[in-house]
Amino acid sequence: MCDDDEVEAEPRIRRVRLEEPNVLDDPAPRGAFTVCLSGTACTRDEGEASRQGRWPNDRGACDKDIYCDLTGYIPVRIHKEISGELDARAPSITVRGVGENDWADDRESEPLALNDALDHVPDALVEYCSSYSGGDQFSTSQQSKGQSMTALALHAANIAASEDAAVINFIGHSRGGVEAIMAAWFLYAYGSPRVRRTPVNIFAIDPVPGSGNWYSSMTQLAPNVAHYVGVYAWDMCSRTLDTPFQAVVPRPNKGMGAGPDDVDEPCAKMLRKLAWKKLADDSQRQDPLKPSDHNPPENYELFACRGRHGTVAGNATSNGDYDPNDVAEEVKSVPKLVYRMARGYLSEWGVTFPEPSAVEETALFLRHQLNTDHRLFDTMGGGATRTSVRTGRPWVRRVSSISGSNPYNSYYMDNVVGDPPYTMAYPVTNERTDAGWAKWRFL
Repeated sequence: MCDDDEVEAEPRIRRVRLEEPNVLDDPAPRGAFTVCLSGTACTRDEGEASRQGRWPNDRGACDKDIYCDLTGYIPVRIHKEISGELDARAPSITVRGVGENDWADDRESEPLALNDALDHVPDALVEYCSSYSGGDQFSTSQQSKGQSMTALALHAANIAASEDAAVINFIGHSRGGVEAIMAAWFLYAYGSPRVRRTPVNIFAIDPVPGSGNWYSSMTQLAPNVAHYVGVYAWDMCSRTLDTPFQAVVPRPNKGMGAGPDDVDEPCAKMLRKLAWKKLADDSQRQDPLKPSDHNPPENYELFACRGRHGTVAGNATSNGDYDPNDVAEEVKSVPKLVYRMARGYLSEWGVTFPEPSAVEETALFLRHQLNTDHRLFDTMGGGATRTSVRTGRPWVRRVSSISGSNPYNSYYMDNVVGDPPYTMAYPVTNERTDAGWAKWRFL
């Protein structure tokens, strides 16, 4: 046992409405600090400024008008609404995405905080991350490989640890959502006793590690995570462009509920003896995607949502691509809903928004809208009927909760989520099987 390292069970933050509450039933925690993590190739001002490409037809170019005007790119817009300015560092901060520089109009990135506030960061981890700190980080190869995820997660953890916050919130999209899961481990393993005892909340928008090895710190929630909310895009499939976007569904920690034979929570002192790549290897708990007779985990919420990978983060084009001339009003119900959810959960987690929500429609209205006007969502994912006799069920998305590099360690998404309510327009296949341990809600 590690007496000085044990983290006593914190009171769990209760589940919340899908709305930003007018009056909290219970007092919200004070002193919250929020880290907003951008996805691959997204800048710290993504959706607020357009960036030019470096050569003709450069995929690094991005027009801010691809995003819903009321939500922008949700992680960045949330930061702007909390702090008032894009370059603010309190009470929230943004973190750039993999393979991109900090700002739309800048070719240089600021140095990352790799060993600033955390007490026990291994030299090997700092060395691994150092090449991704500062300078020109634009790289199409890095956008594919995603190796700088670790550096960005370590940076996020150091910034959060430096704030002396009562609560740490992470909101991230794509690889930014995965970085949030990793950052919680860095806080727990390498932080001071005070930092390790600080509860962490995560709002992950379609967390996707991409190609390469899935480290154990991506597939398991650290003991300090008090509440996990994951929103997963339904209309992704196995066609060529969607294949690398297999989403991660991290395993709940012990405080969220587990089986009688589940492993103990790890001791921070022991974790610091491990190589960072193996940080959570021996801490993998019950798989939320396998069927189980145990009660579902608590403060662990999974949502299936119509749209593609970019749609759930603010993209308002008809097909989830990046042409601002293809923005469709029918698609905006999804980013509006996820934006309202993000503000609602963050409000419960201690965040104060100086201005009211830019989206006035209620969550109930938006859910009704996206399930009524679903033609474009059907087209995004392969049609209204997803059943196929083709090998590999190409119209069904894959998700995983298994660490390692084996690409076959995955599940068909419509196997694990259960049956959608008959009143909702979620195309499923008749090949689907039993739902997993964790219960999903359909938006």
